[in-house]
Formats: sequence, structure tokens, C-alpha cells
Amino acid sequence: MSRSGKEKSCRLLEEELAGYEKLGVSLYLEGEPSNSTAIAKACQIADGGGYMRDYTEDEKGHIARVDFDFVIDEP
Repeated sequence: MSRSGKEKSCRLLEEELAGYEKLGVSLYLEGEPSNSTAIAKACQIADGGGYMRDYTEDEKGHIARVDFDFVIDEP
């Protein structure tokens, strides 16, 4: 992916996650509380792998938490 493509992707991810934050959804990066900016930056600079999302719902089925965990690419 080109640099401008990565930057656009990062910006879109940050906007998406900021929307979750406004709705009160908790964001976590590698098991630690985080925010949309930090997660988008980590996803942009990830080397040798990528981040996998894991959604946790509340008792009403609404998204309550989104975790981002680094997954190493298989050779």
C-alpha cells in the first residue's frame, strides 16, 4: 500500500474509532485502555503483522468494548 493510501486508511480508522468513543465504547490496545488516535497510529506503523479486532457486546447486544491485539504474520 502506498504512503498516501496508508495515511487515508489510518485517518478512516481513527474516525471510525472516534465514533465508538463518542458512543461510550471502550477501546483497548494490547489489553490496555487506549484511544482512537493511539490505535490508528499503532495500526499504521505495525511491522511484521497487523492488529486483529475483538468486539465485546453488552447484555443488550450493543458493542461495549473493542480490543486490538497484534498478530504476527506467518512466514
